[in-house]
Amino acid sequence: MRKILFLAFPLIISQLISMALVLTDVWMMSQLSMSALAAGGLGASIYSFVFIIASSTVGCVANLVAIAFGQRVARPEFGNQQIRFALKGAVLLAVILSVLLFACFTFGANLLRIANQPKEVIAPAMQYVDALKWAMLPSLVLLILRGLTSAFGNVRSIMLMSVATILLNIPISYLLAFNFKLGLTGLGAGTALAATMVAIAYGYWVFSRAEFESFAPWKNLHEYSFSLMGPLLAMGLPIGLAALLEHGLIYGGTLMAGTVSIAALALHQILLQCLGFTWNINFGFSQAAAILVGQDFGAENYSGIKQTAIRSFTLTTVISIVLAGGFMLWPEFIATLFNLDIQLTDLLVSVLWVVALAFVVDAWQLLAINLLRGMKIVIAPTIMTAIGYWAFGLPAAWILLKPYQLGGIWGGIGIGLAVTGVLLLGQLVLTIKRHNR
Repeated sequence: MRKILFLAFPLIISQLISMALVLTDVWMMSQLSMSALAAGGLGASIYSFVFIIASSTVGCVANLVAIAFGQRVARPEFGNQQIRFALKGAVLLAVILSVLLFACFTFGANLLRIANQPKEVIAPAMQYVDALKWAMLPSLVLLILRGLTSAFGNVRSIMLMSVATILLNIPISYLLAFNFKLGLTGLGAGTALAATMVAIAYGYWVFSRAEFESFAPWKNLHEYSFSLMGPLLAMGLPIGLAALLEHGLIYGGTLMAGTVSIAALALHQILLQCLGFTWNINFGFSQAAAILVGQDFGAENYSGIKQTAIRSFTLTTVISIVLAGGFMLWPEFIATLFNLDIQLTDLLVSVLWVVALAFVVDAWQLLAINLLRGMKIVIAPTIMTAIGYWAFGLPAAWILLKPYQLGGIWGGIGIGLAVTGVLLLGQLVLTIKRHNR
């Protein structure tokens, strides 16, 4: 338990700092106007939908490095070589995907029109996206660096890196959005500029340290090969597909909310931040547990995998229940935070309990899928997410939309997360039993 908490606490703080960064952007959008909040939320959804393809594929470098770290116990030279290969493959893949996916953003406006979104928010949404897209490559670089340092247990640096990001992002974004009157474009540009500066500084710090110096991507250049992307793609593409399916559920709900009203769309963005708050806490635990599972998997310590799974499941369940209770008891705090009027506050109170119930099942599916990835199991979880999110979640949201509107949308999202969580936990239990025979 102590080992999980040691790794998880700085990662959770880092995730919450990142969440605070998003919240400050949402807050600044709300200070511009309610339509800017709706447009910014749509723009962020488009960026996230595209970015998840790259981040899910490149981000599995953390799992590969953790497994290689475990392999160093018996074969040090082989383990170090696998770490170098994983990092170089991730860097190469990050550059290629950034170039290719830039083109996807040009179809954003057409997508919003096809989805019948309010015409007045489409143009400002795309202005935000056009500025924010420049954050893609530096964000992927930070993801690679984070994968390396977390696998080695140096999670405190990740927390400090996140602090540096928010300390840069908030003043730069505010200055560009309000003082230079660039609005949503300024907010997107501020995020991109802060991410670039931190990626350069953190990369310099990491590879200046003796424990990481030999893994620097600019060393042993002869090792670069397109084949290095193979293990990343083998794990990352199913992970990316699973993430797209989840985002399809979440942002499918966003598009449905846009058909209700601009007020419902704006409130939906706030509810996403509530879900994101608990997601970031649970992701910190899940990432810490996945690192430990990856190390044990590389060292073939299967009893350690079972212990980590049981302890992390207990922790995330308890924490999610506590958080859900807090949101249901004090909805007025959220209304005050985002300066909502009486009408929106009443709507928030009527829907928030549905969102809170989704917290626990979201924690289950997040933990289970990360632990399975730590053991290089990605195909079956992807199929299960397709069943849970698309066969249950989206149809349920669509059916419940008409009678319950925004509350129905979130009811469907909760159903999708619940079905996925149960399926993934079943797969996790079967896998652990098989390895411990």
